[in-house]
Amino acid sequence: MISLNLSDRAHLHASPNSDLPIRKLFQWQPDGSLLFRVDWSSIESLLSCNRSAEFKLVHSRQSGSRAALTFGAAIHAGLEVWYRNKGKIGQTVAEDLTEIMSVDEVADFTVLTQETLLTRCYSAIESTFAASPPSHFAPDYRTSDYAVQSFHSYISHYKDELLTPFTHQDKPMVEFSFSFPLGKSELPMWLFKEWGYGALTDDAEKEKSISDIDFAFSKIPIQIEWSGIVDMLAEINGSLYVVDHKTTSILSQDFFDGFEIAMQPVGYFAAMRAAFPELPIKGFLANVLACRKPVAAFTKSGKPTSSKPFEALRRQYAYSDWHVEEFKRDALALVEELFANLTNSYFPRKTTWCIGKYGKCPFFDVCALPPNQRMAMLKSDQYTNNTWRPV
Repeated sequence: MISLNLSDRAHLHASPNSDLPIRKLFQWQPDGSLLFRVDWSSIESLLSCNRSAEFKLVHSRQSGSRAALTFGAAIHAGLEVWYRNKGKIGQTVAEDLTEIMSVDEVADFTVLTQETLLTRCYSAIESTFAASPPSHFAPDYRTSDYAVQSFHSYISHYKDELLTPFTHQDKPMVEFSFSFPLGKSELPMWLFKEWGYGALTDDAEKEKSISDIDFAFSKIPIQIEWSGIVDMLAEINGSLYVVDHKTTSILSQDFFDGFEIAMQPVGYFAAMRAAFPELPIKGFLANVLACRKPVAAFTKSGKPTSSKPFEALRRQYAYSDWHVEEFKRDALALVEELFANLTNSYFPRKTTWCIGKYGKCPFFDVCALPPNQRMAMLKSDQYTNNTWRPV
């Protein structure tokens, strides 16, 4: 049996006929191994249903824009502009809000006011909605106007704001990406051959002598990384917290209890502590914007009562070493399960997730079809390409 030297990337050539999106999730490394990055969206899919993960990760498909997702993305866009620039209020800035030391440096400049910054935040919110075609939405209260109103309520609620982004290398730590090593694995060589990679070597004679059994036993090492985007790293009473902005229409004690051990916040905490071991990073802060459907509420006598369509709440969570270690083991186990499904060419369903508290799974109609008809629906305009990448 020929031993394949994988240190040379030329050993695998991409076939021009191959367009399977799963290939894009693997990146060659200088040592000949492959890098596989997993983010929270991937982990969430793997936690819920393997079949859903197949559609999202292997075939890179997603449902059309939904109001809740676009609403949350729009609020995030506004908060990013606010926290990235609120420290510049009162300073002379350029048109793009970058601070300038001398007015002679640029033609257009202004002294940044809170009103000007809020206008920029509102524009970011509206631009996010504009990027999602209205035809994708069913009638919903979570409109662009309601997002702007909710954002204004948030700023008014925290008018004496104490939450300040931590500054690193003269930049506020707002909306920045990370990669954090989880561990190592391996996948069979024949799988990559099947995905459309051509000859394993440039040597034609050597290529001839590589049999199918060689493929069966040859493995490619995989480095697995946890990647994502942190909303903000903020200082609170001398300690640093990883801040994540959360929009929700359903607020309960269970919602907050979930952050005690949830994988996403613990994973973000683990990544930040590894990236900045010298900093006093204590835990996680959930910055929650509860944006409910506005309703007219009345008492039994017919008198109007006060309703709370919007609430702003924050909760802090402290994590320890055992949280981090358990997160790494859980995340790695989920990726190994994904790799096993890839190797077996089968992704089993978890039918308990087909219909949840938010309704049907976006891929319910696909799974309801006979297997030989599913790919046609998955490629239809009912779904779109999933092009988002964490890093």
